[in-house]
Amino acid sequence: MKKIMIILLFIILLTGCDTKKEKLILATEASFAPYEYYENGEIVGIDIDIAKEIANRLDMELEIKDVYFDSIISEIKTEKSDIGAAGISYTEERNKEVDFTINYMDSRQVLIVKKNSDVTINNFYNKKIAVQLGTIIDDYLTENYKSMEIIREKKFLAAIEDLIDNKVDGVIMDEIPARELINDDLVILDEAILEDHYGMIIKKGNDNLLKVANEVILELKNNGRIDEFLLRHMGIHLKEEDYTIVDKIYNSIIKDDRYKFILEGLKNTLTIALGAVLIGIFLGTFLAIIRNIHDTTDKFKILNFIAKGYITIIRGTPSILQLMIIYYVVFKTTNINIVLVGIMSFGINSAAYVAEIVRAGINSVDKGQKEAAFALGLGYKQVMINIVIPSALKNILPALGNEFITLVKETSVGAYIGIIELTKASDIIASRTYDYFFPLIIIALIYLCITIFLTKLISIMERKLNHVRD
Repeated sequence: MKKIMIILLFIILLTGCDTKKEKLILATEASFAPYEYYENGEIVGIDIDIAKEIANRLDMELEIKDVYFDSIISEIKTEKSDIGAAGISYTEERNKEVDFTINYMDSRQVLIVKKNSDVTINNFYNKKIAVQLGTIIDDYLTENYKSMEIIREKKFLAAIEDLIDNKVDGVIMDEIPARELINDDLVILDEAILEDHYGMIIKKGNDNLLKVANEVILELKNNGRIDEFLLRHMGIHLKEEDYTIVDKIYNSIIKDDRYKFILEGLKNTLTIALGAVLIGIFLGTFLAIIRNIHDTTDKFKILNFIAKGYITIIRGTPSILQLMIIYYVVFKTTNINIVLVGIMSFGINSAAYVAEIVRAGINSVDKGQKEAAFALGLGYKQVMINIVIPSALKNILPALGNEFITLVKETSVGAYIGIIELTKASDIIASRTYDYFFPLIIIALIYLCITIFLTKLISIMERKLNHVRD
């Protein structure tokens, strides 16, 4: 007992001596230069500099989460993050959900068109215009030009690509990032579509953080440091144009160690897919056996009802919706690892499909084999383990393999909650190279290699099962 007390006292002393700072978590979308963007593998920008000043004032360590723009408010409301910043404009609708700090930057929403285009400030509402989903200009156009054809992209860069490829007639976005994205074939019209202001967002009721953030922002504005941040980040990088294929591959992979994003994305993709398929197989097999027992013996009626309801609900709703419900609703107040959330969400989704695959495999086994086994005095459990499942495994292996391959590709929606998987890695790289083509081709080749490897592995397993059976 004395030894235990000494150990506990030692742990308490160690804990008390721990000088590690509490974290201030910032939610942002790091593809909005110069406000937030990746440089040398880190997220930097005007908003990041301001957030660091707020964290320093609170004697906290700043942690940055890169999520989609339209997920930032959910991050704050569910307390997954403490403060949000990504060039967020004040609106009454947003202010009902979260609190805004004082404004720290004026914004002009401008129209980008191709040179010699007939699109003007006076006729743009009769054209096809691209915007970023969930931004202030998206809300403004939706409210004021209801019949206008609006193309809503997840990224500003994707909207610019639409304009370059003649899929839209123009793009409306913030003027400062627009300067970073245009090339020699694009121009920014002089007159602004809309003028507004940017602020940071904080959960309602967190008055202390709001007070400190306002004090810091006001000081930075008064002493001119926000202007310094703007000038510094506007000149920190240049667009890369007219490069050879080798140069573009270098810029997409080697420069600034951008391959690290691909490696992290690959690790997270495979981790989530592997963990999810294991959950899917175990839970799915359990559900399939419950349904088979009910169909065979008419037992477990309640469990069968639950299993059927589970399968119907999961198969009838999108995986991205399930992911967001689990992260923002089920684990609303829990600081849980987002990769683990991905494993759980995709595992739960996979189980519904695996259950039907396994049930189909069980039903494909000849009834004569089962009846012969029962006639020999074997119980249901022995028949399933020794006869039915081994026979069914060969029949369902291709379908199970296909489910694993599908899971690998489905992990791409994990970016909605900030998981850096392969597709998110391509977005990060594209946000710095201003070129979607090479990052997407690289990621597509990685997915293809994974698929080919898994297909080959499944073929080997099938051959071995056939050999055992022969």
